[in-house]
Order: sequence, then structure tokens, then C-alpha cells
Amino acid sequence: MTIRNAALVSAGLVAATAAVGVWAWWRLPAGATIAIHFNFHGDPDGFAPKAVGLALMPLIGALVVALLAALPAIAPRRKALEASADAFGTVMIGVAAIFLVTQCAIVARAMDPRFDVIRWLFVAIGVLFIAVGNVLGKLRHNYFIGIRTPWALANERVWDKTHRFTGRLMLLAGLTLAAGAALIADHRLIIALLIFCAAGPAIAGAIYSWRTYRRLGMS
Repeated sequence: MTIRNAALVSAGLVAATAAVGVWAWWRLPAGATIAIHFNFHGDPDGFAPKAVGLALMPLIGALVVALLAALPAIAPRRKALEASADAFGTVMIGVAAIFLVTQCAIVARAMDPRFDVIRWLFVAIGVLFIAVGNVLGKLRHNYFIGIRTPWALANERVWDKTHRFTGRLMLLAGLTLAAGAALIADHRLIIALLIFCAAGPAIAGAIYSWRTYRRLGMS
């Protein structure tokens, strides 16, 4: 996979996100509102007119994908990102896919108040963690994406070991989150699980980078 190809796939996912919005705009009543924010119980507590609510995900998704696609052109170590095309491309496509899933969930909720947006969005985030964790070890030394601790940035060997370690943890965290989001009834526990699964690998990876730096005699 090249970064260009990943950007094209991501753009296609953003276009699909917009298409879902257009379809829903025609299907929903003229005065319909869209739930765009949910509380800890999974109940909507923020709404927007349907045109605004359905436009949010495509617009934000397009901006985020454009910024990610532009990174290789402005990165100080451009070749490092180009050498990380599989990992970087997976992140870009995964992020674009999350916007599409979010749009679909928002539309499903607008059409059926029983649809559980939080649960299925968090399942999708778990799948994203699995995908990213599977390729994180292939991410080469750079200053924009990854576990960018001072110790990992100071040495490429520390960087590689840190990202292989963190990738395994993220894969496990993704499996845990996807299963937990699908099975746990209490939304507060699902949200707590998301925080743990997102922060846990990052914190453990930061500590591991420091310990690896010291173990290699670089302190």
C-alpha cells in the first residue's frame, strides 16, 4: 500500500459518509433533528437540525483525512513516513472508516430510537485498535505519529522495540474493547473500558520506551 492509495481509499470512505447523509436527508422528515451527543447512559442529550447533523461527519472526516494525507509532504523525515506506508495508511483508512460508522450509527438512531449508538461505535473503535495494533510495529521513526517519547525519538532501536511492544498491547486492547462493547450492558462501564483500552497501551508503551532506553545503556 502506498500513502497515495490509502488517501484515495480514505477519500472514498468520506464520500460514502456524505452519501449516507444525503440519503438520510431525503428519508427523514423535514423537521427532523439528529442526535449528535450522548450521555454516559447512552441517551442523546444534544441535537442539531438534520442538515447540520448529517453534514458534521463528512466535513470533519474530510478535514482529518486531508490533514493526514498532507503529513508526508510537510514531515521533517518524509522518507520515514513513506517507509511506514502500510502502518500510516492503515491509520488513515481506519480513521476515515470510523467517521463512516459514526454517520451510519447516527442515521440509524434517527430512524430507530432503540438503536444503541455508543455500543456499536465502540465496537468499531475496538476493530480500529486491532487493525492499528497489527501494523504499529512497522511504523518507522518519525515526529508526527506513534509513541513519541523523548527516549523513542532519541534512538531508532528504542523506537522499533517500543512500537512492536505497544502494537501487541493495542491489538489485545482492541479485542477487549470490541468484545466488551458488544457484551457489557452498562454504558458507563463501556466508556470506562474505552478509556482504559486507549490509554493503557500508550502509557505502557511510554514506560517501556524509557526502560528500553536505560537497558540499552543510553541514560
